[in-house]
Amino acid sequence: MENNAIDASLSIQSLTFRSPEQPVSFEVNVSNNGDIFANFHVEVSAAGEDPQAAAKWYKISPEVAAAIPQGSSTTFQVIVLQSPVPGFVGTIDLTVRVFSPQFRQERRLLVRLAIEGDRRSARIGVELPVRQFQIYPRNLLDIPVKVQNFGQQYVEMVLRLTGIESTWLMGGEERRVSIPPSSQVEVNFQCQPPSVIQAPSQNYPFRIEAVGHNLPSIEGNIEVLPVGFIGFGISAPKHRQLPPQGQWLPTRKTKSAPFTLVFKNDSNLYQQIDILLQGKDADRCTPTISPPTANLKLGQTTQVQLEITSKRHWLGIGKKLHLEAKPILADLRLGTTDPATESLTVRVLPIVPLWMQIAVIGLLAGGIAWLLKPGAATHTAFVNSVRFSGDGDTVVSGADDCTIRRWRREGAKLEPFRSLPSAEATACGKAQAAQGLLAIPNRAVSVLRLMPEDSNRLAVGLENGSVELWNVATAKKISQLIPPQKVTDDRVFDLVFSQDSKYLFVGHGSGNLMMWQRVSADGQFSLAEAGHLLDLKSKLKTSFQVRALALSQDRNTLVIGGNYKQFVVWEGQNNILDPNNPQLAVQKLAKLDEKLSAGNGDYIWSLAFAPNAPKILASADSDGYITIWDLANCAQSKNVTPSPGVKELNCQQSNIKARWRGSQQSIRSIAFSEDGKLLVSGGDDGRLVAWRLTPAYQVDRQAPTGTEIYRSDRKINTIDLKTTDRGIAIITGGEDFQVKLHQLTN
Repeated sequence: MENNAIDASLSIQSLTFRSPEQPVSFEVNVSNNGDIFANFHVEVSAAGEDPQAAAKWYKISPEVAAAIPQGSSTTFQVIVLQSPVPGFVGTIDLTVRVFSPQFRQERRLLVRLAIEGDRRSARIGVELPVRQFQIYPRNLLDIPVKVQNFGQQYVEMVLRLTGIESTWLMGGEERRVSIPPSSQVEVNFQCQPPSVIQAPSQNYPFRIEAVGHNLPSIEGNIEVLPVGFIGFGISAPKHRQLPPQGQWLPTRKTKSAPFTLVFKNDSNLYQQIDILLQGKDADRCTPTISPPTANLKLGQTTQVQLEITSKRHWLGIGKKLHLEAKPILADLRLGTTDPATESLTVRVLPIVPLWMQIAVIGLLAGGIAWLLKPGAATHTAFVNSVRFSGDGDTVVSGADDCTIRRWRREGAKLEPFRSLPSAEATACGKAQAAQGLLAIPNRAVSVLRLMPEDSNRLAVGLENGSVELWNVATAKKISQLIPPQKVTDDRVFDLVFSQDSKYLFVGHGSGNLMMWQRVSADGQFSLAEAGHLLDLKSKLKTSFQVRALALSQDRNTLVIGGNYKQFVVWEGQNNILDPNNPQLAVQKLAKLDEKLSAGNGDYIWSLAFAPNAPKILASADSDGYITIWDLANCAQSKNVTPSPGVKELNCQQSNIKARWRGSQQSIRSIAFSEDGKLLVSGGDDGRLVAWRLTPAYQVDRQAPTGTEIYRSDRKINTIDLKTTDRGIAIITGGEDFQVKLHQLTN
């Protein structure tokens, strides 16, 4: 039965197609003449159609018929959705193919399809996918336009872009395009703004029009972004003088110092520029600016005249004004000018010429030198130690000139005591001014300490290893503490009293630590037992020098700093340091940073305990570092050092409250304020710096570099400070032979 298994017929032999809005259809009736169940398929093809077309021009329902038994039939509906050949007008043959997977045969039927042209006008759609564009001058910009043909005929048309300068458009302002039926094409207009000075930064609206078609135009916008800079400079010279020419005779005539400011607009922004005169000396002069505001067009160069005038003093060496001219731009989209500021200086000379002043001063100085004997009250060698008395009104100082001097703090000045003998004195072979002279030990003074409970008693450490006790009020020597013979001529580098003034610890350059004590408040210090001599050089098995001492207020911890950048912690029990069985532990700073040197010439120069915090210790070293330690949690190693009874103190980073480099050179002296909120340092760079601390003893983040109070061109060896009703008073002594007072307000 397979020879006649498929029978098929059409509902119509011809039909007419006019437009996609009016699809046409016909039916295919298929019968199963075979002897088995079978399902059937229908396909339609047309002469000249594109078999690769993505969209089908017809639709079949159902796409696959269910299997039907012998003698049964099924009906397929074929719907023609559009022309098989786009743009074709006329008659075309459609071939209908009927087949079944169950039979090895098929049936072909023929349908004639008449296609009529669409008499309506072409239907076109124009779209601008992106309407907002941004571009920099000289860059290329593509403006895509989509055009869609909804009809069945080819359309030729012209697109035109208007609103933009024609010179900006690459390839002109028009594009001719051909669109196949039922298709979409994309057209690009290419835009390139010219140079910076020809393309101001602003919005440029444009329109896309379909020429000859009744379609609304489409609007878009191109924003030219700001680019470039405003060049700024000062015509030479940048250094001026008032008066402009040198003077030999006094003159009060004052002329202004002129500067020419030059601006060039190398941007695509119109600018208005005002001038701000700033700098540390801006309040000491008066500027005149002409014109007050400079208007800059694109590519324009303009000049502004700046005149500086300043009050001139009759006498002095003159003053140098350090100023900065800062342009203020009205349009800040490009930031500031390039550069943002320009530095200039004005030297203002006194009315009386300097040579005349020097001549007069020379004459006066000669007369004064002849009248004054024996000279001003000051040290004649390096000052090694300065100290405030308990009330803060008296200051004592000791120096290499073998003298101890006493000063009175009067407001913001230090004045030598006038009540002392006025006769000349000699110390270390040199004549010394008697005014303010307290004592002449006839040995270089290394260190001074006032007794806490009796600030009229002064302990003086000398270069020969002895310690003298002096009464400050009477200028009389009370006693002299001479160490055993084996440490004689061993320089005293530091000493410290206990808070109750019953103990005095003395550190020597040989590494010996002496512990002197007295039984009663008015008794004399004595070295009662041999155990009061602690030989750290032998204990540590190295050439240790005692350079710094610090004793906690509870007298339970003594810290000893020395060379090799290490310090020794001597812990006591029940506020007692036992010299016969000292509990010692060594901490080496080199463990914090192995890159730093730690040789025989590397020192811890100064130590200080924080007030009311017996375990918070500050150290200063020869590399310029300041370290704040929390000794409470530093563990001691179980392994002993080469010397029995001396352990290693392992202070880790967690035990360090803060560590910072306060100087590129050695820091010689540090001191806490009485409330612990401030740490002051001085050293070889000649700077006196105040470091503000948080309650956690860390450097305040708002002032990480500290506050420079004073700068000298010579080294600062020693400092001390005292809280007063006006703030914090600080005294310094150094290699300039001077004792100076500084005031830090709250």
